[in-house]
This record gives sequence, C-alpha cells and structure tokens, in this order.
Amino acid sequence: MSGEILGLVLLVALLTGIFVGFPIAFTLIILGIVFGYVGFGETVFYQMVFQTIGMMKEEVLAAVPLFIFMGHVLERAGLMERLFTSFQSIMGGLRGSLYLGVLFTATIFATATGIIGASVTVMGLLAAPAMTRSGYDQRLSAGVITAGGCLGILIPPSVLLVVLGPVLGVSVIHLFAAAIIPGIILSGLYIAYTIVRCL
Repeated sequence: MSGEILGLVLLVALLTGIFVGFPIAFTLIILGIVFGYVGFGETVFYQMVFQTIGMMKEEVLAAVPLFIFMGHVLERAGLMERLFTSFQSIMGGLRGSLYLGVLFTATIFATATGIIGASVTVMGLLAAPAMTRSGYDQRLSAGVITAGGCLGILIPPSVLLVVLGPVLGVSVIHLFAAAIIPGIILSGLYIAYTIVRCL
C-alpha cells in the first residue's frame, strides 16, 4: 500500500474513532501503532521504545505534572471562584462586568497554572449560569469563557511550551520570553473587543 493511501486511510480511521466517541489519546496511540506497523513493519516497535526513553531523559518535562498539580490545587481551593467574585465586585458598575471578570480571572489563572482545562471548566460552571441569569448574550458568553480559558496555552508558565521546547530543541525560557508579550496583548485585545461589544 502506498504512503498516500495509507495516510488517507489513517485520517479516515482517526476521524471515525473520534466521532464514534473513543478517547482521543487512546485513538491516537492505537492508530499510531497499527498504521506504523502496516507502513514500517516491526521497526515501529523499536522506534516507540527509543522515543519513549528519549522523552523520559528530558529533565524539563518533569515540570509538567507539577503544573497540572498546581492548577488542580488552585481549582480545589476555590481561589478561582474568589478571584472571579472579586473582579465582579470591582467592575460591578461597568457594562459587561461578568465578561470582563471572566477574562481577567482567566488571564491571572493562566499565569498561575499554565493549563487550560481547569480554567475553562471552572469558568463555565461558575460564570455561565450567572451570565445567563443576567441576560447576557449566550454566544458572546461562550466565546469569552473559551477564549479566556485558552490563554493558558500562550501565557507562561504554559505546559504546552514546556512540552514544545525539548521537541523543537529550543530553550523553554526563551519560549516563555517570546510568549509573554503576545499573551498579554491577546488578553488585552479580548478585553477591548468585549468592551466595544458591550457599548
């Protein structure tokens, strides 16, 4: 089987597995092993072992579980709820104060943890009902929560940048230095857009 056909079959199998409802991680692992074996034979198993050992030797990746643990602790301690309530109280007189509270909270939480799952989940559970009760636009509410939660990808300390550094062969500190200004600018643009939409 040619590489082009194998790639198309892999893509179809990947989309089918995801749409059927299999977890994405297991779908990628299983399809990688199966199609790797079909395309390259037994060599794929040796490559898996060498790649795993090589990634385990990366000292920088030891920080990833600690970032995730820190985000989990902050979420369980209720600090995000308190921060959101504080911003909501400070900006109570402004139009769209809930939107702004979500964005400020998500920005600060991104600088504290570097993960996105906790931020989106907590802000969705905490802010979405309050926005719905207050009569806020549901589409803009969903966009603000999602966009604010995704700031954790860019604003240091980002887990994605920690993982990306060894893969690209670039210092994680340089990636952090390169990402902090765009992350703050992006957060500012989100806030400015929200203020303009609420006028």
